[in-house]
Amino acid sequence: MFNSVSIIGTGHCGCALAVDTLSRGLGVLLYAHPEHARNLNAIAQQGYLNSAMQIEGQFKPRLTQNIAEAVKFSKCLIITTPSFGHDTIVNELKSFDLSDHVLVVISANFFSLAYMNELNARLILETNAAPYASRFVDGEILVLGIKKNLQIAAYPADISADDRNAVASVFSMSLEWQDNVLDVGLQSNNGVFHPATTILNTARIELTKGDFYFYKDGISTSVGRIIESVDQERLAIANAFGYRPQTLLSEMISFYGGEYKSFSDFACHSAVHNRTKNTPSSMAERYITEDVPFIMVPWHELGRVAGIQAPTMRSIIEFSSIINNENYFLHGRNARKLKIENLSIEDIVRIIKGGTFTAGNRQTHAA
Repeated sequence: MFNSVSIIGTGHCGCALAVDTLSRGLGVLLYAHPEHARNLNAIAQQGYLNSAMQIEGQFKPRLTQNIAEAVKFSKCLIITTPSFGHDTIVNELKSFDLSDHVLVVISANFFSLAYMNELNARLILETNAAPYASRFVDGEILVLGIKKNLQIAAYPADISADDRNAVASVFSMSLEWQDNVLDVGLQSNNGVFHPATTILNTARIELTKGDFYFYKDGISTSVGRIIESVDQERLAIANAFGYRPQTLLSEMISFYGGEYKSFSDFACHSAVHNRTKNTPSSMAERYITEDVPFIMVPWHELGRVAGIQAPTMRSIIEFSSIINNENYFLHGRNARKLKIENLSIEDIVRIIKGGTFTAGNRQTHAA
């Protein structure tokens, strides 16, 4: 069991996790990179982290901008930063001996494939989503909803019962252990609906600066159909690799409960998701800048390996690239960055299980 955790990242996810773990008696250190310490400084200035809605109270995590302190504080390091911050965090961590550490990456988006050869952590664990629906506003964390379960997997895939129990002690919800991190990466539900909804509401976002309800106002029946088309492409890619993930709608119902006939029905009537507007104020926010290059691009690349056409995904990636003047196929988590160029389905599955694979005439070890 872990009696303490070091949480890397002080965005809404990191702060929600901090108050949840503190409320259950674990020791918590919150780390923020010095260039991204606004929330950390706000907490330090008021002397506590205030939490409202599903978790209420004033909490006092230990605060630091020194990554060495975070590594020393706990053998369980939890990365909660957006995927576009992973390079920075890995560059900080790779100089440390992490052979006794368990690294948990929340909303990992194929983290292990990208960085498995750069960190010597004893285990890398990946989740497909954040454990909470939450927002950080004016020094306060608003925990709008707490998921009933959370999909998680390990790299290497063979994880002991003791390690599973130790990780489970960190979280307040049930953990659903998946076969491996590729399985989890293909279940990252944010990539299904965030980019499509944002792109299809581009004019409204730019005109109102996001002053509308993202779910009930932004996801009409027609938008819902496009989201469901993305979901069907994701499921086809997952099936090609031997996985059978839930549909997006089924997964959201498992997280939050309720009965809905379509995703647009869920978006319109979900009380958790319509408590706040949740809409990006511009097209340069994480619903595009994280979910397109770090979720949709890897899905599309895996689809290419499997010979699966994904025209809806590709269109959304291309529109996003045009809107933000950024080539997401080139700069996102593509086949080169995932180190899967010229590999077969069998090779990729073997490497994420922690074995060896042969590409051409070279043998490579997943280490």
